[in-house]
Amino acid sequence: MAKDNQCINKSIAKEVEHGKIIQDIPDIEHNGEMFPLFTVIPPTDCFVCGSKLRPNENYDRFIISSYGIIVCPTTFWICSNEMCKKHHTDKIIGVTGSTNYSDEFIEKQKSVRYGSHCSLWNTRFAGEIFTEGLTDDSGRAPCATTLWKYEQAQGRISCEELSNQKIDFNGKLYIDGYWVKAGWKKYIEAQMGRKFTIKQWKRIRNKIIYVVATEDYVVLDFQITNNMPSYLELIPLLKRIKNRIPEEQILKFVSDEDEAIIGSVKSVFPNVSHSFCVFHQLKNVTKKYLDEFGKIENIPHYNRQIYELATDLILSESVIHLLVHYRNIIEMVSDGIVSKASEKVFEYIKDIY
Repeated sequence: MAKDNQCINKSIAKEVEHGKIIQDIPDIEHNGEMFPLFTVIPPTDCFVCGSKLRPNENYDRFIISSYGIIVCPTTFWICSNEMCKKHHTDKIIGVTGSTNYSDEFIEKQKSVRYGSHCSLWNTRFAGEIFTEGLTDDSGRAPCATTLWKYEQAQGRISCEELSNQKIDFNGKLYIDGYWVKAGWKKYIEAQMGRKFTIKQWKRIRNKIIYVVATEDYVVLDFQITNNMPSYLELIPLLKRIKNRIPEEQILKFVSDEDEAIIGSVKSVFPNVSHSFCVFHQLKNVTKKYLDEFGKIENIPHYNRQIYELATDLILSESVIHLLVHYRNIIEMVSDGIVSKASEKVFEYIKDIY
């Protein structure tokens, strides 16, 4: 630790009076003028008919904030027009609508929630620490349910924004899962613009990010904390897709042979066909031969023919060509003595086609 006199950061210095912390309330811009935070602004005219307003009832609002629990005396107003009688409320600077917490406080809660990877419960606990000791009241914060509802509301808004976008595609949707592991650390850090501590990385390394995309761009992504999820964990992802894109517009799903994807598509889109990515199929077929022979050149001639038929089958442009290649593979496997790799490829093709 450094010795001698140290400069004090006066911007965060606080005054203490009678055992309580005294904090300066900042000024906030409103309609081109600066007002102290939590200033009560009464309405001037009825926003429905433009008539004058008269006070109807006085009440106090208690606002949870980083400056403690702020008591704001406010008024209910009513339109003086007998044909209207619309009710109005005072506006509190820095507080959205009728919420009982300030905007700056919920921003701190969100920073704790997402920046620190906190659970909902721990986020609430941190919020209580923010306000503890500032007033006679004990520390308070929005409960976990309030934060959860806030997140759901933000999710619905995002969903509506996505729904309003035009999606031009040929009826095919592609789903793939990317397993986040140690090799992705630098990539994810670059995308997020910050470094992970060892503890943070251990929390997020074993996750799968499922991506749904058209041929042009990503439609939706979905993070699963279980690195071997069941199909039930992907059903919410497929339901969001169903809410966004009418089922009759989706002609086909394309994915690898992930059992979770296969099961969830069958559950949510039972009438939509599901095919498998050509790249993954070719990769799986080739891998079976490489595991046994090491190189493609080392495959015996008869088994090499089966391998070529399998790749031709996967790349078939029509059902007729596919059936021809499929029958040829069946005949070759049944007529001759084939390698274990060819037997595995035959079983693999039977499962898919």
